[in-house]
Amino acid sequence: MMKRLTLFMAAIICLATSALAQISENQTLSGSLWKQGIARCAHYTAYAKGFAKRSDEMLKRFPQGYTLDDLNDVYGNQGQKWEKIYDEFKKEEGKSGSINDLKELVSPQIWKLVEPDFNTFITDHPDLAQEAPAQPVDDQQQEATEGDQQQAQSQAATAEDGNASRGLPACPANLPLWLSIVAALLGLWALLNSLSNRGKIKELRRNFAREIDRTNANLQEFSTDAAEQMKALSIRLTGKAIRNNEPIAPVAQPVADDEEIQHEETEHEVADETVQPVEETEGEVMNLFMSKPDENDDFTRVSDVFEPGNSIYVLTTFDGQHGTFEVIDKPEVHTFALMMPAENLIRACSGNAIQIPNGNRIITDRAGEAEFIDGKWHVVVKAIIHYEG
Repeated sequence: MMKRLTLFMAAIICLATSALAQISENQTLSGSLWKQGIARCAHYTAYAKGFAKRSDEMLKRFPQGYTLDDLNDVYGNQGQKWEKIYDEFKKEEGKSGSINDLKELVSPQIWKLVEPDFNTFITDHPDLAQEAPAQPVDDQQQEATEGDQQQAQSQAATAEDGNASRGLPACPANLPLWLSIVAALLGLWALLNSLSNRGKIKELRRNFAREIDRTNANLQEFSTDAAEQMKALSIRLTGKAIRNNEPIAPVAQPVADDEEIQHEETEHEVADETVQPVEETEGEVMNLFMSKPDENDDFTRVSDVFEPGNSIYVLTTFDGQHGTFEVIDKPEVHTFALMMPAENLIRACSGNAIQIPNGNRIITDRAGEAEFIDGKWHVVVKAIIHYEG
């Protein structure tokens, strides 16, 4: 979280640093920018009065940083129409002002042409934006200023020569532009990095949520299967106890007198002549053939013989109350059951994607369990099956 916040703050700072290079509309322009603005106002005024059919074609005839005098060299053959425009803007060239002051010198329609051209020039020449604001001067001050400028230029040239002789690099004039570009790129990189990290965190959260859901589903399936296994084990143990029931041992009787013993022996002899003893026998195995279960998980059709077209399961029971069942291992039964697996198999069987047949043979991996309740065989534990080709 702190890393994302730091990247976001760095992006804001870099973008703010980039924005500082722009010039507000109320800021007083430097002398060079003011002259450039006057020249562009004059050019597009002449264009609006029909001096040229296409403004971009005329711009090709001017130097890159053209002035009002450069325009006079091109439009001087237009006669009094151009002289009027030239004189009007020449008076304003010696003054100073802001972008809003330039906007008041022309009509709104002409300013729509001037503004994008002038902003592009400011962006391409940020060194001119760092100069001191222009000050209005008279003729005498202008001569002194020109002398000071020449002296400053000579001093700057001397300094550059000194730096070159000492092996020091010269400072480029458009350094603020490069700083602005670098700051903007750093800010953009920080924003993209922050958004990328945010997307990765969301993806990790989604993957974690999916893993939790998958784990919960596996645990629930394991719990259900364990409950079914325990119930099946209980049914098996109950059936085995019934099948292996041992005869109860006779209870010892107290010793009686001789007359009583003789009387009992006489009674036992008479009973032996009339009643035969019943021997204990184990439960017999019974196989029942059944159709599909209904919506209550009760087998709908039960028969002691195989019925083609109806019989799908065979149930084995030892006591008539509990039994195990599985799919009958016959090709015709498999073909019939797989015609509608959702109706014939799903209520009595479970397995991996058994609703979509991907074979022509049904294999029972584990038999199901059933109980005889209220006159019907009821599915207690589903059988586990799979398909083979």
